[in-house]
Amino acid sequence: MENWEYDELFYTIKEFYEEFLGQNRGYQYAAARLADEFDNLGKVEDVIVDTAIGEIVIKHEKVFVGTVEGITKRLSSFPLEEAIGELSLGEVNDLSQRIERVLKGLREVTADYNPRAE
Repeated sequence: MENWEYDELFYTIKEFYEEFLGQNRGYQYAAARLADEFDNLGKVEDVIVDTAIGEIVIKHEKVFVGTVEGITKRLSSFPLEEAIGELSLGEVNDLSQRIERVLKGLREVTADYNPRAE
């Protein structure tokens, strides 16, 4: 990963989420803004971003169905072998566990079909 350390990216996403949440536009807005701000950083970085956003949204009351489908598709189709060399073995194992928790959590959330992030 060129511009980010593994833990740094997770930490930064959570900090930005708190900042966006502080703008009093709701958690859906904050999550949507994260996806926009941290888009196209690199293949492995994008998986980390989706995982971090997924960890946040699975705690929400409802999650926009497009978010659920998008994160689920991207995380399900990512071969973890591609992260080897960019991440340490410990980071790959951690990412694997986080991805599994996010995918499980996304299967259990209530889907919101309203596309407005208020």
